[in-house]
Amino acid sequence: MAALALAAALLVFGAGPEPLAERVARLLDARGLGESLTLIDNTLRHEAPTPPAAPPLARELLARPLDALDAQAIFERGVPEALRRITVDPAPAATQPFDRLLDAYIEELASIQADLLAATGPFDEAKVLKQLAEGMLGADAQLEIGAGVDREALGRVNERFIATTARFVRELRAARDWPEPGRFASAIGTVVIGSRGNDQHGPAALILDPGGDDAYERAPATGGAIAVIIDLEGNDTYRGADFAMRGLSALFDLAGDDRYEMQGPGLGMALAGASLLFDQSGNDSYRLPYFGQGFALFGIGALIDRGGNDRYEIEAWGQALAFTGGLALLWDAGGDDRYTARGLPDGYDRGGRLSGAQGAAMGIRNMLPGGVGILRDDGGDDIYVAEMFAQGTGYFYGVGLLWDRGGDDRYQAIRYAQGNGVHQAVGVLRDESGNDRYAMSFGVGQGMGLDLAVGVLVDVAGDDHYAARELAQASGTANGIGVLFDGGGADRFEIGEGELQWGHAEWLRGMPTFGIFLYDPARASFLSGGKPLPAPPAPRKAIEREPQAKCPPGVTVAIAEIESLRRDHFDAAYDIGGRLRCALGDAQAHAALWQALDAELAQHPLSPLAGWIAVGFGAHPPPPALYQQVLDRLDAHPYCSVRAQALVAVPRPDVARRALGSSCFRLQAAAARALEKLGER
Repeated sequence: MAALALAAALLVFGAGPEPLAERVARLLDARGLGESLTLIDNTLRHEAPTPPAAPPLARELLARPLDALDAQAIFERGVPEALRRITVDPAPAATQPFDRLLDAYIEELASIQADLLAATGPFDEAKVLKQLAEGMLGADAQLEIGAGVDREALGRVNERFIATTARFVRELRAARDWPEPGRFASAIGTVVIGSRGNDQHGPAALILDPGGDDAYERAPATGGAIAVIIDLEGNDTYRGADFAMRGLSALFDLAGDDRYEMQGPGLGMALAGASLLFDQSGNDSYRLPYFGQGFALFGIGALIDRGGNDRYEIEAWGQALAFTGGLALLWDAGGDDRYTARGLPDGYDRGGRLSGAQGAAMGIRNMLPGGVGILRDDGGDDIYVAEMFAQGTGYFYGVGLLWDRGGDDRYQAIRYAQGNGVHQAVGVLRDESGNDRYAMSFGVGQGMGLDLAVGVLVDVAGDDHYAARELAQASGTANGIGVLFDGGGADRFEIGEGELQWGHAEWLRGMPTFGIFLYDPARASFLSGGKPLPAPPAPRKAIEREPQAKCPPGVTVAIAEIESLRRDHFDAAYDIGGRLRCALGDAQAHAALWQALDAELAQHPLSPLAGWIAVGFGAHPPPPALYQQVLDRLDAHPYCSVRAQALVAVPRPDVARRALGSSCFRLQAAAARALEKLGER
């Protein structure tokens, strides 16, 4: 279906005091969609509780979708103060001698290390290392890592580690009495003092180097270990695998054109801990295969580069990618930078590779929610290249933000990118200025919300060009909300095919899906299917009926499958549920299968199969002996979606009339459909 397009005459960036939120609300009212901005919040409040590890920011933005246009607020809410205000500018004067500063820092690190071990539990590190090397991190491994984490306590540990280390760096820069090179044992492990020459450094708990073109061989900080490097000068090279896994890692490089050439994960990558890479200046190069350049799972992974023309390259899973309980940050303060994320093969064959990068947050449905992933670039003519799930994308309660604050930038992706939220998530791409180019060879992005999600693309100024094939540029499906907000300029909006763009969207569940398209009508141009248009087509409103798929022969569901189902496994439940309606049509299996489904509802009231059972009820009702019992279970289900499916499956006038007064929008919609089917107005 369609949705909302903000027409040319509205001049949303022109003169007039009316705030954006009020203008959007007024236009929604005019379209008969006055409460639609609350639709996602309403639906989620009547379903399963928000996953406990989901970032509160995700739920807040889903409740107030227009707040997702404010990148500054997302940055301040999502990034801890210790990182937002980090600086290594030297203190006015060293208040203590070098040795005393070092002793105090080591003592503080030992205390922080003890707190880290108390806040995290052990897990099978060898299994995790093997998966990381293969470019994957399975759900069971993530669950095992998270099981031992006290998130609040770990958050305090991580922020204390970052703030303490940044303070020590400032004090160290002001110190004048550096000792001679050497190494010694300490409470945290080996400490190495480098020379002003070109040194070769292996792994150590703490390395302090005053200068020279140095080479570092890095190793992971695991099992509660600490790994800190502070290098004051020189064109340095870093190799190996540089990350924290139930550990704490920091690398501060304060000058030089540096090369970070990792053979394994690293460069601001943390699992149940914290890892920070801070590069003060220089034209730097960052390369690694998987998991890094800002990656976190139950912890903080951050890469901050304060200047220079830099290059970031990764195969997949990084450049500000957050998994559950993670804050992933890549913050580049200036320069003409290039970000490249290639990807791994996609098992669903959707036309591209899985990048998971450039301001992304991803979870695993029903098991693990996403975190907060933020890529911020403060200036320069930048290039962003990725394939799928990238450039401001969120998946399953994740919040992904790509925020570029200036320059003529280029964004290139294939699908699920450039301001795309998927499955109760938020994805935002905001560009503050410049003549920018946004290109997607397929779509599902450029301000697109998919399934109770919010996708936003904001371009504040400049002559911009947007190109995609379909499902893009202020669109959505399955009750998502897509926003494309362009602040003016000679802009060109190009769509290859289809009708889901420029405010048009596809309804589902009898409820709206819509896009909000805001642009400067005086200078914008439009191209659809290669043909120029004077303006976007007028908004349409039509509730689409969901087609029922035909049943291929031989579809079955074994009772053993239901009994052994792992109920937190979305794909497994989806597979069985998708076959249920057809399997119930088998006369020989019908009665026994309904017996098993009735037992499933009785023993597991929150079963993920409940909605599918309601659909099957409508297609192939239970035998008379079970009919009312199963229907009563569905009608009493705690989730609104299941009760709505039951009402659609078996329209009943008394139940439908009561449902019209429900606080659940989805049940109201089901009631309207039921009454219409019964011939009532």
